[in-house]
Amino acid sequence: MPYYKPIKNITPKKTRLRTLTALSRLRQQLENEMPQKTKHSTLILGTWNIRNFDDDRFKNGPRSSEDFQYIAEIIARFDVMAVQEICNDLSPLKNVMYLLGNDYDYIVTDVTEGAGGNHERLGFIYDKNKVKFKGVAGELVLPSKMQITQGEKKLQFSRTPFMCSFQAGWFKFLFSTVHIYFGSSSGEKFEHRVKEIDKVAKFLAKRAKDDDANHILVGDFNIVKHESKGYNALTKHGFEIYQNKKGSNKDNTKFYDQISFKTRENELQIVKSDKSKGVLQFFNSIYREEDFKAFKPDLKKTIKKKIARFEKEIAKTKSEKIIKSKKKAIASWEKIMLNKNDELKDYYLKDWRTFHGSDHLPLWVELEIDFSDAYLEKLKNI
Repeated sequence: MPYYKPIKNITPKKTRLRTLTALSRLRQQLENEMPQKTKHSTLILGTWNIRNFDDDRFKNGPRSSEDFQYIAEIIARFDVMAVQEICNDLSPLKNVMYLLGNDYDYIVTDVTEGAGGNHERLGFIYDKNKVKFKGVAGELVLPSKMQITQGEKKLQFSRTPFMCSFQAGWFKFLFSTVHIYFGSSSGEKFEHRVKEIDKVAKFLAKRAKDDDANHILVGDFNIVKHESKGYNALTKHGFEIYQNKKGSNKDNTKFYDQISFKTRENELQIVKSDKSKGVLQFFNSIYREEDFKAFKPDLKKTIKKKIARFEKEIAKTKSEKIIKSKKKAIASWEKIMLNKNDELKDYYLKDWRTFHGSDHLPLWVELEIDFSDAYLEKLKNI
């Protein structure tokens, strides 16, 4: 259970009350849709791309104390979660960890440099009472013969995949997470995306064969739909994909995020229940369409900051081209702020709320981790 006392410090009062009301809805949704955490018998494992968390480079934030409270509430329902798009500044993550309390810990990579890396980190957040970090962590670097080809170039991943060893109960696993290059929906850039998925799956499949370990590979694969080339690039190397029936983007239409397994015989047991796997559509509880009016002051404040930034940029340049572009942007945002044709509401639904929650939804799967009965039965045959 997250730490709720900081809510007392959220001001003004109407924002505090809004937070408390939405938090109650979110808690009820989590109760209805997700499995209950157990002490020893099961593991709730997940993945979540928390959009641009959180350097506010796109000036749609930054995230507030209200946002951190919702994010912490969601993560607290997981025993271990892979996270993507953690930014250079770790302060927002540390704010969430503070709310999660001393039972939780995290491990993240350094930022990936370069245009493709986008200065992002990958990582894991886990409940120390259930999940033990086993001391092995590393970024996945391809050997020369396996590198991604682009013409005559040989490339590594745009954002380096990350792997850690964990144990929960009897279940030992190497947990890997990725944020695969998106590029384009067709052509060379699309093929580059497929190659990245193929290479990480091939690399880990070989590793699984050599070390005979349970491998779980999750993250943002930018897979648009089942049975697509990206999806098949993952399955052809023997990874079993948990097929979520709903998409993991904000509209539940794209299957960007995936949970997949390559495990030892009889060591992967998904709990058999109607809550054992799923996608959490948190926009049913927070930042809802009907909440638009309550957030209008926040939206207008964000837009005014955007306009002020454009005005500063105009003052600093002598380029007529840049000045014209910035003035056009100012006029566009001023029009949105007037909301004559629901432009402000569209901005709230399509963009603003995704930088306060995310444009990706958390995925989870519940696994059995107590193999005591099977082990005792095995001992009878010794």
